[in-house]
Amino acid sequence: MEIWQIVVICVLMIPVFLAANYFIVRKMAAERRSRDERIEQAVSDSVARSFADKGARYQSWPKYRAGRKR
Repeated sequence: MEIWQIVVICVLMIPVFLAANYFIVRKMAAERRSRDERIEQAVSDSVARSFADKGARYQSWPKYRAGRKR
């Protein structure tokens, strides 16, 4: 193959690369969005369960406390 043929092939492959990159990034963004939504749903379900039982106002598990500055 001559140099100009290789250059033409490379130039013709640029739109293919950009299209593949677009679809890959779009799929990854959708997966991340769905994972974030699942995490938010799990956290909200956990918080709802912990506040639903009004009889157990004082939980036995330790609360979060910020570390002291030294």
